[in-house]
Amino acid sequence: METQGWVAVSFVLGAAVAVIVALVLRGRADRRWRTTLEEREHEDELERRALSDAAERADRDFRAQKDRLQREADARVAQLQAEHDLAFQERQTLVDHIMDSARRALETELVSREAILRASATLGVNGVLATRTFILGQQGLSTARRVVQLDHVLLTDAGALLVHNKTWDGVIFDGVRPSEAQPAFANLVDDANLRPPFAVQISPGRDARSPSDDTPSTAGLRVVTHVGDHSPRRAALEHAEQLAHFAEAALGEGITVDTCVFYSNLAATVHTDAAGVTPSADRTAVVADESQFLDLLARRERARRRPLTPAQIERLTMLLHGQGAKIDAFGDYERLAPSEQPHEGH
Repeated sequence: METQGWVAVSFVLGAAVAVIVALVLRGRADRRWRTTLEEREHEDELERRALSDAAERADRDFRAQKDRLQREADARVAQLQAEHDLAFQERQTLVDHIMDSARRALETELVSREAILRASATLGVNGVLATRTFILGQQGLSTARRVVQLDHVLLTDAGALLVHNKTWDGVIFDGVRPSEAQPAFANLVDDANLRPPFAVQISPGRDARSPSDDTPSTAGLRVVTHVGDHSPRRAALEHAEQLAHFAEAALGEGITVDTCVFYSNLAATVHTDAAGVTPSADRTAVVADESQFLDLLARRERARRRPLTPAQIERLTMLLHGQGAKIDAFGDYERLAPSEQPHEGH
């Protein structure tokens, strides 16, 4: 019995020791787990703080960048507005200048237009006058296209005549050297090297500080020389050639266009070697008043070297009207006058 009692005691003691050891081991495991959990919570807190700090820095950077971009945008808008205002003022100035030039050009074109119409009526000519026709053309061998204004195109049974209107004032020498026409100009203009075609304009001096060429000054005389391609006769021939090409492309038939330079300013004195020329494909007549144009027109009507048929005149009239020309039809062609005319401006 005593032995069994010690065995029971030993078993109980062993069990107690096992329980104690298990409890100790579990306590250690719990402490390790709590330590690990605390470490993880601490790491998570550090990570949250780092993320929060990064978010705050990113927000500050974003706001700073946004403010900077807003300032730059405001400055750019202000700059663009200033540039726009300046460009608008420049365009408005240009528009005002163009409108004023157009008004003055229209006034001078009315003078030459009325002179051509009166001369045609005096001779009883049948025809059509197209004033201010705009076509696309090119200069010389250049492929660049540009708008060309044809001052007057007179279509009669005798043919097509392009009238290049010039409104220059003063004394004009077209094809005649000033020193040959008036020796007094020999000391004013060095014309020894002038070769036709050319035109020299001598007019009252202009004040370079004046905003308008209409203001005379005491600066003496102004001498302007137009040579070669810049001469009125060459311009008339070029416009006639462009009109012929335009008509051929549009109508499929070639026409020959004669040329005339008309100095229509009543205040101009014109010296020329072509006042008695009958216009042709390579010879440009020059006239300075209505009576000279009347003589020129009479010579053309008698010569009739390149006549137009009524059908050609009708087709050309429709073509020119479609290009913005004001059409005046008279005689047998009065029926070609369109019911609606381009605006002449204000």
